[in-house]
Amino acid sequence: MHNTMLVLLTATSGCVDAISFLLLGQVFTAAMTGNTVLFGLALSHLDKLNPLNYASALLGFMLGAAVAAVIFRQTRKESGWTPNASVVTTVELAALVLFSILSQLPYVLDTHFKQLLVMVLAFAMGLQGVTARRVGVNGVTTTVITSTITGLVEISVWKIGQRFGFTPNAKDSQQPENQISPLALSMWAMVILAYGVGAALCGGLIAMWHLQAVWLPIAIVAVVVVSSTLLMRISSPRRSEQGNWNEA
Repeated sequence: MHNTMLVLLTATSGCVDAISFLLLGQVFTAAMTGNTVLFGLALSHLDKLNPLNYASALLGFMLGAAVAAVIFRQTRKESGWTPNASVVTTVELAALVLFSILSQLPYVLDTHFKQLLVMVLAFAMGLQGVTARRVGVNGVTTTVITSTITGLVEISVWKIGQRFGFTPNAKDSQQPENQISPLALSMWAMVILAYGVGAALCGGLIAMWHLQAVWLPIAIVAVVVVSSTLLMRISSPRRSEQGNWNEA
């Protein structure tokens, strides 16, 4: 279940990055690595780039991560899609809806108001990033795919090499990286694809809906919230029955 949820959330990241980059001043609201670089460039090219745009994104993301950390504080040692993951994702959904409401105000084109919109989107992605960490799927962060691409290429080369007789040393073969299954590799590939597809879809919608293209990621996150809540409700009685059976 959680693999599908993370793929959908990664598509959401591609969506919001497309919206913020195209409409809010060439700033990312999910990919903080790019913002860090652009912030540094803005400091030395003040006439071309506005450092406040990138500072707003970084601050919003950190605030979202902080709120998620507070929510997850009681289950920080657990992995998988827990009830707290649904709570944090619901807060993310609320942040995206708030963005949609704010984007309809008449002064939406004001520079400082755009920075507020950037903060709200980045806040949602900060929440999402912590959720992905707590779910704990190896190599999947949902908000950035650089490490996923690196891992996919590295492990794929190793596995192809093994087929052609370039086997690793016995000691190396015991490393966790060499135990990664083809299913995990396909998951990484799906995440990378989802990020690009999300950006492409939102890029097309922006031409028609402008900032209201955010309703696509809103719909995606809503599906994740509803699906995860229903599945946990279904699984909870089963867990209770298993617990009662074990006690008996």
